[in-house]
Amino acid sequence: MNYVCIQWKSYKDLDFDERESVREELRLKLESHGIRFLEYCWVWDEKDQCLLVAGAYDWMEDARQWISSLESMGFETIIRTSLPGGNYEESGLRRE
Repeated sequence: MNYVCIQWKSYKDLDFDERESVREELRLKLESHGIRFLEYCWVWDEKDQCLLVAGAYDWMEDARQWISSLESMGFETIIRTSLPGGNYEESGLRRE
């Protein structure tokens, strides 16, 4: 499985309320582009970055158009092959 995540600001040294503010800022920015999710899946990141799962795809080819759209709106995306809690690979996606 390939998880498309939007990478946002750092949580480093932030308390719970400040982390909530970071998530709310990303949610509002998405809404300003007409994007709303039924569920916001926030992912733990060992680098203390805010991550939001924006989609899950069996094949990367299926995700490329969505990734391109998100990046054209100024969002930084990363791909994970699994979610935290187990072994995973993480890489930035750049069009080939």
